[in-house]
Amino acid sequence: MVLESTDVAELCDNAIDKIGESIGTFQRTGSNWQFASVAKLEINSFRYVSLKGKSYIPLPKKLAIINMKNEDDQCFKWTVTRALNPVDKNAERIDKTLRKQAERLKWAGIEFPVCLQDIGKFEKCKDLSVNVFGYEKGYVCPLRISSKQRERVVDLLLISDDEKQHYCLIKSLSRLLASQVSKTKWKRYFCMRCLNSYTREDKLEHHQQYCNNHEAVRIVLPEPGTMLGF
Repeated sequence: MVLESTDVAELCDNAIDKIGESIGTFQRTGSNWQFASVAKLEINSFRYVSLKGKSYIPLPKKLAIINMKNEDDQCFKWTVTRALNPVDKNAERIDKTLRKQAERLKWAGIEFPVCLQDIGKFEKCKDLSVNVFGYEKGYVCPLRISSKQRERVVDLLLISDDEKQHYCLIKSLSRLLASQVSKTKWKRYFCMRCLNSYTREDKLEHHQQYCNNHEAVRIVLPEPGTMLGF
């Protein structure tokens, strides 16, 4: 799955390597066919705009998120710090306590406002996973899913008002997404990579075995000797 944070150059290099391996394997099968040349290569592109979180943007109150009220361009810092230091009241406020807690995380080398592509640098040195989702017209979509799921996980929502972007803290991903798929109040378990949902946690774990390896669609063949009818 190609997300906003995907390294497109690395993705293309991997695709080229895979094509080369496939050509070599094909020619070694002894079919006497040989690869001569590429007749046509078509790439569909789009205009890419780097997303960076900045200052406070109002949001609908019904969303299960914490919207930090910062006036600077460091909403990523305040949001992550709040995620690691939760409070029961006035969670959106940036007070003296939160500032001291943020200093302990040490932000040397992190450039503000933080764009999606730079979050990986922060993850590695802090030993946590940061997932980022987008919000548009009432729907949530994945923008960045951490390649490694560590013990500490922070889920962020990146919103925009056409002039700037702003990171918010997702308190409960299940609660935030539930209204998109069902009107019932039963808890649902979501795959953060593809946002498929399940009513049972074991079903989600079974799905993630393939989706986390970019193989969300699993091919299941019938047992040898059986007959398939339709």
